[in-house]
This record gives sequence, C-alpha cells and structure tokens, in this order.
Amino acid sequence: MFEKKGEYYTNKDENFLKESDLVIYWNAKPKKLIKNYAVIGGSDEHSKVDVPRADKDLALLLARLAYVFKIYDDRLEDSEEFEDFVDVLKGVRVKTQIKKHLTTLEEISGVLYLMDNSEKISIIIEEIEEEEFEALMSFLVMMGFFSNKIGIFSKKDISYYDEFYFYE
Repeated sequence: MFEKKGEYYTNKDENFLKESDLVIYWNAKPKKLIKNYAVIGGSDEHSKVDVPRADKDLALLLARLAYVFKIYDDRLEDSEEFEDFVDVLKGVRVKTQIKKHLTTLEEISGVLYLMDNSEKISIIIEEIEEEEFEALMSFLVMMGFFSNKIGIFSKKDISYYDEFYFYE
C-alpha cells in the first residue's frame, strides 16, 4: 500500500501532492503553499484551519463528526467492520475532545468541510505513533482513501502497513 518515493513513504506520487486542492499537515511543520492547507497538531498564520493538538482521539473525533454530518464514503455502510467502528465512534465525547485539543467545533467542522469539498487531498505526516496512525487511517478511509481521493505522505516508514482494519 505504501512505498518509498523520494523523501516520503506514500500511496501516491509527488504529482498528486502538487495537484491536491487541500494539504493537511498532521503533526508536521507546514510549508507556506499557494493552495488551501490545514494544520493539525500545530498552527500557522496562513492555514485555513488550525487544531493545536493531534493524537488518536482527534482522528476519532473527526471520524465521529464525519459520521454525524454524513460526509463519508457511503459504500462503507454495508461493511460489518464499519458498523463496529461506528460503535467505537459513538463512545467519543465531542465536547470533551474539543476541549482536550484546545480547539472549537467550528475548527473541527472546518477541517471536515475542506475535505468534503476537495477533489484531491494530501496528508503530510511527521511523528505519529502506530495507534494514532491506525485511528487516522480509519478516518481517512471514511473520507475516501480507497476512492483515490487521498494521498498520504510520511517521512516515517509506514510500508509495513499493508492491510487495512478499522480502529477497534
């Protein structure tokens, strides 16, 4: 699923990154871009959205709200694994997680809005623990990873991640 191409382990190539209408920096230092970008796990004066803290709980919060707002890949609805994941999401406390991540519902909704209205999304990941990566992947699958809408770019070796399972 992921292989080393240039400086990143990725499921796409550099052209996908250049052509993306949205770039999300997940625990990564942003580079000023001409296009829309969001910063998760930091802040930047030029980004469309900033969420100061990132971890597995933030990925699950984004997934929970994507489910509530019905902005996910509806082909997943027939999947038993997705139903189990939705049960996990129902346990995510929205207000508690928003406070924990020092953000607002508007900022979180802004991330989802930008993603829902983008044709190509690149996620640039710096430091991330395995459990956080699994939660993030579950969210990205909800948002269209397997429809080739999303490219992941990580400097950390993620080539071991060759099968997908929803976060449990």
